[in-house]
Amino acid sequence: MEKQILRVREKGQITLTKKIRDNLHINENDYVIAEVVNEKIILYKLPNYNKASFDDGIWNLIGSAEDKEGKTDISSNKHKYLGDKQ
Repeated sequence: MEKQILRVREKGQITLTKKIRDNLHINENDYVIAEVVNEKIILYKLPNYNKASFDDGIWNLIGSAEDKEGKTDISSNKHKYLGDKQ
């Protein structure tokens, strides 16, 4: 991809052109990582991850052992331990 000139706004903001966004599959509300290397700014798209859910299988694993306080009901009482009002 050819180089593009981007203007820096008053508050330090830049707008990525549609061509750049399309090339990197960057959409609204996505995140990018900015890294300065040898006086250059390098942007990386942060991968999208699925939001954690109370139905995730990890809760079966977490609830299968005893915690430091001797609790073994973490899986079945996950809402209570996470502060969810259910």
